[in-house]
Amino acid sequence: MPIDLPFAEARAYAHGRAPAPLLDLVGAMAGQAAATGASLGVFEALSRGPRHAEALAGDLGCDPSGLARLLALLHTTGYLELTDHGYGNAPVAAAWLCPPATYGHVLRVWQAVLGELWADLAPAIRTGRPRGDLTAWLAERPEVSIPFQSLQRGLAQWLAEEVAWLVPLPEGPLRLLDLAGGHGAYSLAFCAVHPGLTATVTDLPEALGEGGHGRVEWRAADPLLDPVAGRYDVVLLCDVLHGFPAAQARRLVDGAVSATVPGGRVVILETVAGARAGVAETAFTAGFDLNLWHTQGGGVLDVPTITGWLASAGCGPIEHRDLSRSATHTLITARQPWRTL
Repeated sequence: MPIDLPFAEARAYAHGRAPAPLLDLVGAMAGQAAATGASLGVFEALSRGPRHAEALAGDLGCDPSGLARLLALLHTTGYLELTDHGYGNAPVAAAWLCPPATYGHVLRVWQAVLGELWADLAPAIRTGRPRGDLTAWLAERPEVSIPFQSLQRGLAQWLAEEVAWLVPLPEGPLRLLDLAGGHGAYSLAFCAVHPGLTATVTDLPEALGEGGHGRVEWRAADPLLDPVAGRYDVVLLCDVLHGFPAAQARRLVDGAVSATVPGGRVVILETVAGARAGVAETAFTAGFDLNLWHTQGGGVLDVPTITGWLASAGCGPIEHRDLSRSATHTLITARQPWRTL
């Protein structure tokens, strides 16, 4: 975490009287240390009570000398507290790095992404040829893919309940298509809110979640290549478009509209760079945008672009609203107009 600087020291860095890149270097070290601590089980072990470094090393099966240095860094960067009883979790670690919190997964994924995929970021920007191989890279690294899927599912489960309540649907039997829906969290949330709804989740085989819900069907399909079978009352594209180049993202929108029955709804949830976000969220979104470009050829989209695609596909009216659970997500809904002869 960013170290808590005294006011005078913070001003010195902010106004160029001290080397501000040093703070980024310390932040990079702290992020690596926190991810390492989460992988080793440091924070979970300390949630049961404070421990001295040597005793904790025995509990975790770690080298005492190396672990002592890791704990010292975690202490100076604010993750741990040190008392006469040994090291303990600081409030930030207790809240975000101990079960059931999943931020340890986030750190481990980004540790791998930044360490490996961003290693050739400079030549990619110089030549305009990003790597664009995130899916293949994850397939070769189950130790990263598993926490990656976990954090994706966790975020979706957090947002899905609000999304499902924000989209009014008529009563009665309805069919929902969740394009590139993977884990199916959004489909499950819509089915929980609307008893007459059945859902089909399509995605690549390696991204599909497991079945087990009678009203949700999982079906392997490439969202770009495989035609949609049938027509649906609701079609979802939730946190999907940013992972594709703009031309392909637009094709996905066109496909969603084509798969919607007259009078049906297209529902799009996307990360956006908005004025509601705080400083840290805005900075992360900029980094997320760069990472999308480099590892998938995609990028963070703005609302006018998405609404323009929907309008060009013949939808209307188009509405968008911000989520209360995330300052960086916007929900866009559009209706497939009734066709007249």
